Amino acid sequence: MTTGTQNILHVVCESDRTALIPVSLLGFDIRVSSIADKIPLDAQTIVLDIDLAKADNITKLTAFRKTAPARCKQIFAITKGNLQEELQATTLGARKTTHKPLNDVGLAKIIEDIREAEGIFTPTATKAINAAAKTLEKTFTQFGANRPVDLDEVAATGEEVAKTIGDVGVNEWLSTVRAYHQTTFQHILIVTGLACSFATAMGMRRGDIEKLTIAGLLHDIGKVDIPAAILDKPGKLTPEEFDVIRTHPLAGYRFLSRQGGIDEDVLDAILHHHEFLNGTGYPDGLSGDQIRDLTRILTVCDIMGALLERRSYKEPFSVTESLSILLQMANDGKVEKVLVHALGRTLEKNINAINDKIPDESLIALAPLYQSPVDA
Repeated sequence: MTTGTQNILHVVCESDRTALIPVSLLGFDIRVSSIADKIPLDAQTIVLDIDLAKADNITKLTAFRKTAPARCKQIFAITKGNLQEELQATTLGARKTTHKPLNDVGLAKIIEDIREAEGIFTPTATKAINAAAKTLEKTFTQFGANRPVDLDEVAATGEEVAKTIGDVGVNEWLSTVRAYHQTTFQHILIVTGLACSFATAMGMRRGDIEKLTIAGLLHDIGKVDIPAAILDKPGKLTPEEFDVIRTHPLAGYRFLSRQGGIDEDVLDAILHHHEFLNGTGYPDGLSGDQIRDLTRILTVCDIMGALLERRSYKEPFSVTESLSILLQMANDGKVEKVLVHALGRTLEKNINAINDKIPDESLIALAPLYQSPVDA
């Protein structure tokens, strides 16, 4: 962390980890660098995620310690239960350790300690995210009990989501969701944040931003009655399990349309967010102009959310990897390429870093494309 109004946490890690470190979290900018880089002299905390089993890394870390800012707290990421790594980290000057893999969750704990110790009160997304999760829990309970959903509360939650993302940014929103919510709501909160940020960044009308945000919050409500064993299955779904998954858009649509009071564009997005432009989606096999604009946007955000989220059986894909997969889906005629590029500009400073090339086959094999929580 540095002094002044800007809170910065420095993370030193190996090149294959950099894309998975959030750019901001809990009011802190996170600066990622390598052992060869110079850390600012006023840095107060450095988190090191380096493989301590490599002798060459130990040599580099020893040299790094000599050039690190004086009185800078060094926190090492080590493998849980690995006594050798713990001893090595202590020898190298670690004041504290955290467990690998270093991700949003581990960094959030470190930042929480810093904020408490330093009395830092900069805005974060935590309060709004927790409030939104409570609204989702209440809404899902109402659906399960066949009671009307509190649409006013959902709309108010959507407004708070939009305000918070406007204040702290979408990257802060995504990282905080992944740090604090590992349940079904993680996916919904990520998709809602993406949809809201996309709509705002594209200069959409306020009414359309509200529609898209509400659609994000409600799009998966039909999954309430689907067994967790299917929703959270780590492997490929069987045809029978996939048939169960395919029921959720229609279930949510029927429930909410019977209740009334919901805009037709929102209902359409809930029903058709798994449709593809080439007609291979579900539940109605729509194609081309049959799919409404708001629905197309929600579909892209839904897939992106599935790739970016952390599940018990997978780490999140990086933004670059996720956009690469979405672009391949666009090349296959499933989603609209211009929307993928627009979403990329919302999340990345330089969309030119994303190439229109076919992703590595192993990446495609791992991607949870519309399988669980959306299906491949």
